[in-house]
Amino acid sequence: MKKGYNVLKSQKLIKVSLEYDDLNNTIHSIKISGDFFLYPEESIDKLEKNLIGIRLEKNSIKQIIQQCLQNSEIFGFDSESMTEAIFGCLIK
Repeated sequence: MKKGYNVLKSQKLIKVSLEYDDLNNTIHSIKISGDFFLYPEESIDKLEKNLIGIRLEKNSIKQIIQQCLQNSEIFGFDSESMTEAIFGCLIK
């Protein structure tokens, strides 16, 4: 199990803390925060829950983000920048 942390400045600040299984390359736990705006606020919890168990593949992650947030109002990030923030955890 490995841990990673990343802070990405997109339109707003995105902070991601990630714990992942490096053997099968899947997300074990994830916490997303920052100074972005998201309505309803529970959408971020839904996103975090839906990312657990997902393989760390850019297209899969981006698709989950888009699906979870399709009925939300977002200011400060898009699915591309959120995907980038998540994958930034793997580099550090």
